[in-house]
Amino acid sequence: MRPAVAHTTLFSYLVTRPTGRTVRATVERQIADADCTVLAVLDLRHVPVIDFSCADEIVAKLVLLASDASTRRSFILFRGIAEHHLGPIDSVLRHRGLAAAAETAEGEPLLMGALDPGATAVWREVWSLGRTGASPLADRLELPLDRVRGLLDDLVARALVIRDGERYVSLRHALLHAGPPSPARTDRPDR
Repeated sequence: MRPAVAHTTLFSYLVTRPTGRTVRATVERQIADADCTVLAVLDLRHVPVIDFSCADEIVAKLVLLASDASTRRSFILFRGIAEHHLGPIDSVLRHRGLAAAAETAEGEPLLMGALDPGATAVWREVWSLGRTGASPLADRLELPLDRVRGLLDDLVARALVIRDGERYVSLRHALLHAGPPSPARTDRPDR
C-alpha cells in the first residue's frame, strides 16, 4: 500500500490554541480531500516555539484522528523535531496515552509519547529495516512470534507503522517510496 503524501511546513511561533486549531484544520482538510490513505508530514524545523496548547491542538488531536479506526486511514509523521519541541509534545501525548512517530532535525527516528518498551523496540526495528514481516522481526529481536505480532498490531492500531499484507512498513519508508508528493503547503497562521 502506498499512501498519498501531504506535506505541511510550519513557519511560526505556535503559542495559542486558536493558532493550533487553524493549523490542525488545514491538515485535516488535506486528509479529508484525499481519496485514499494519506501520510501527512508536518515539518516543524522552522518552528521556534510550540506551547502545550498548540501541541495538544495539533499533535495530539492529529494523532487521535490517525488512530481512529472508524475514519479513513491516515498516518502522521512529524519531522524536524528539536529539543525545544519535545517537552510540550511529549507531555501532551503521554497525558492522553498517545504516541507519535517523528524524525529529529538531524533525521534520527524518534518516538514521542507513551509506548510500552517492547513496542518501542519493535517500532525502532521496523524503522531501521523500512519494511519487514513479523517472523523475520521476531528472529532479529529474539522474541516469540506471537508477542511480536501483538506489538505490531498495536503499532498498526496506533498508526505508527503501516500494514501492507503480511509486511509492516515504517512511515519513513512509506514517505521515501511514495509517488510524487502533493503540492507543498506552507501554513503561516500569523498572516
